[in-house]
Amino acid sequence: MSIQPCGCLLVLDKNLARILQCSANAEHYLRVAVDDLLDHRPEHALGKRLIGKIRTELRTANRLSGPLSVQKVIDGRKTRLQVNAFRSGNSVVLEIEPITPLGNRRLMGTVNQWLTKLSRAPTPDSLIEILVAGVRDITRFERVLVFHFDDEGHGVCLAESLAKGLSPVLGQRFAASDYPEAQREKFAVREVRSIPDLGADGIPVMSSATLSEGVVREIDASGTVLRAPSRRQRNFLDDFNARSLLSVAIVSQAGLWGMVTCISATPTPLPPTLRDAARTLVTMATQRLFLLKARMESSFLLQVQESRDFLVEDVKAGLSPSDMLQKYGSEWLALFRAGGLACKTKGEISEIGLTPSLKTVATLAERLERNHGQGVWLSARLKDDPVSEDLDLNGCCGMLAAPMPGEDSAGWLMFFRPEHDRTFYWAGRPQADALVSSPGDGRDLRRTFSIWQEEVRGTSEHWKPVERLAAADLGEDLALLASASEITRLNEMLREEQQALARANEKLREAVSHDSLTGIWNRYRTEQELDKELAKARRHKLPFCVLLLDIDHFKHVNDTWGHEAGDELLRHIACDVTGVLRQEDHIGRWGGEEFVVVATGASRADGVVLAERILAAVAGVRIVQMPEGVTASIGVATWRPEDKRKELVARADKAMYAAKTGGRNRIETDQGL
Repeated sequence: MSIQPCGCLLVLDKNLARILQCSANAEHYLRVAVDDLLDHRPEHALGKRLIGKIRTELRTANRLSGPLSVQKVIDGRKTRLQVNAFRSGNSVVLEIEPITPLGNRRLMGTVNQWLTKLSRAPTPDSLIEILVAGVRDITRFERVLVFHFDDEGHGVCLAESLAKGLSPVLGQRFAASDYPEAQREKFAVREVRSIPDLGADGIPVMSSATLSEGVVREIDASGTVLRAPSRRQRNFLDDFNARSLLSVAIVSQAGLWGMVTCISATPTPLPPTLRDAARTLVTMATQRLFLLKARMESSFLLQVQESRDFLVEDVKAGLSPSDMLQKYGSEWLALFRAGGLACKTKGEISEIGLTPSLKTVATLAERLERNHGQGVWLSARLKDDPVSEDLDLNGCCGMLAAPMPGEDSAGWLMFFRPEHDRTFYWAGRPQADALVSSPGDGRDLRRTFSIWQEEVRGTSEHWKPVERLAAADLGEDLALLASASEITRLNEMLREEQQALARANEKLREAVSHDSLTGIWNRYRTEQELDKELAKARRHKLPFCVLLLDIDHFKHVNDTWGHEAGDELLRHIACDVTGVLRQEDHIGRWGGEEFVVVATGASRADGVVLAERILAAVAGVRIVQMPEGVTASIGVATWRPEDKRKELVARADKAMYAAKTGGRNRIETDQGL
C-alpha cells in the first residue's frame, strides 16, 4: 500500500494504544523517526490531548465529526497539521496533512459569498452553474465540471467552468465503462477524491515487524483522501490529459446522482482547508438541488390536483370521459409534455392530439390488460416493446398508460409522446483538447468524429416518476367519470332492468366514495364529511380536528422497492391507522401518500393524543420488503368559527409541513398559524 506525498498516514490499533503502520514520510511531518513510531503509542508523536480527543469521539462514532489540528516545527517553521481519523475494521486510520497558509485570500468570506449565491439559485440549472464557478474560484483548477449519471450509468456533463483557451466539453457524455457500477457505489461512500499531482511518486506504508501478513491484508485504508491513484484512475486521468484532480460526489437518497470534478493539466496543490471549502459548497448545492427538484415535482402535482378537483363537480354533472378529454385535454397534454391523449373505457374510445388510430389504441389496451395488469405502464421506445408489435403507432414513440379500474375490466388513460431526436456527443472528439475517453472497452484515442456522434432515433423524452404517480391518480378520477357515464347510459337504455341498474348504481356509489387501493374513503367522500362536520360545528358549537398525515420519504420507498411495495405499504397503513381511531372518527386517502382523519368532537389536545396513537400505528407497520418500517409527519388543525373547508385543510397542511421541516416522525398543530 502507498499514499500520495502531500501528507502522512498512521494506522493504530482499535484502542488507539499502538501504531501498527505509518507512511515512510511520517518523520518529515511528525519529527519522529519511523522506527520510533511503529509499535509505540501515538501520543509520542501527536500528544496526549489530541489522541484523547480522537479516542473520545470514536467511542460513539466511526469517524471524527470534523478535523483536528496540531502544530509541529517542519523545516524550521511552525506548521499546523490537520488530522482526520476514522475506524476501519479493527483499526483506526489517521490522515495528517499540512495546512499551508492562504496568503491574502479571505476563504471564509469567499465561501459565504458562494453559499449565499447557491441559496438564491431559482432552478437546478442555475444552481449547478453557480456551483462550478464557485468551486473553481476556491480551488483554482483549470476546469470544473458537474456530471450526472443516467439510469444506464453513463455520465453527462451538465455544467462547466474553464480557463481561457480550453475547449468546452459541456453536453458530452462519458460511457458507463469509464465509471463502473462498483466504482460508483464506492464513490457514493468515499465522497472525496483528491490527486494534487498525478506524477508524484507514491510513499510506501511501513508495517510493524510484529504484524502477520494476514493482519496487514485486513487493514483497509482505502477510504483515505491520501490514497495513491490506482492504475485504472491513472489511465483515466491520462485520457483526460490531466495531472491533478479533485472529485466530490453528489449523493441523493437513491445513491450517486453525479459528481463535481476538477482537473488541471498541471499539478495543483490543494490545502485541506480549500478542499473542505469546496466540499462545503457541494454539500450545500446538493441539498438545494434536491429541494428545488422536490419543489418542481410538488408544483406539477399541485397543477394536476387542481384539475382533479374540478372533476369532482363534473362527476355530479354526469360528463363522460370523452367530454372530459375535450374539456381538460389540452391542459393535461401541456402538464405531461405529451403530444396526444387517449381514453379507452368499456363503452368508447376518445382521443385528442397526436395518437395512434382508435383501432390501435384498442389493441394496446387489450394487450396491457392481458399482459400487464393494474399498474401504470410506460415506455420511451414504444416500437421495441412487445405490447406494440406489428402496430402502426402513427409517429408516437413514447407511452404512459394508467389503468382506470372497473368492475369487469380496466379502462386505460394513455399519454403519447412523439419522437424526440437527440444527438449524443461521446467524449473523445478531436476538438476536445483535454477530455478524451472511450465509450468502449478499448483505449484507441485516434477515432473519427463520426464514431463519437450518436444519433438517437425512435425514442421520446423519458417519463418522470412524478408523472407516473400523477397519471395513476388521474386514471382513478377518470374511472369515476367512466362509471358515471356508464350508469347514465344504462339508466337511459335499460330502465326496465331495475336489478341491473341497482347494481350499477351501487358500483358508482362505491367508486365515488372509496379509494380503490386502500378501501378507505377517497378525497371526494372525505370532503363531503368535512363539509358535514363544519356545518355541525357551526350549528352546535362543537369542536373537531382535522389530522393530515404524510408518510415520510415515501418517494424513496417507491424508488428503492418499487411501486407494488409502496402500494402494499399504503394498504397496511390505512388498515392499522383505522384500527386506532375512535368510533366517531373517519379516515380518508387525500392523495398519494397523504391521509386525512376527521376527529369529531376533538379538542386540540384530543387531536394530539389521537395523532400520537396514529404515529405509533404507522411505526408498527411492516412489510416483507421493509422490515425496518416507516414514519409519518402529522399536522393537527382545530376548527375555528370562521373556517371554511379549504382554510381548515390548509392549516393542517402547513402544520404537517412544519413537522416535515422539524425533522419528520413528529406532530405539529396549527396553534399560532
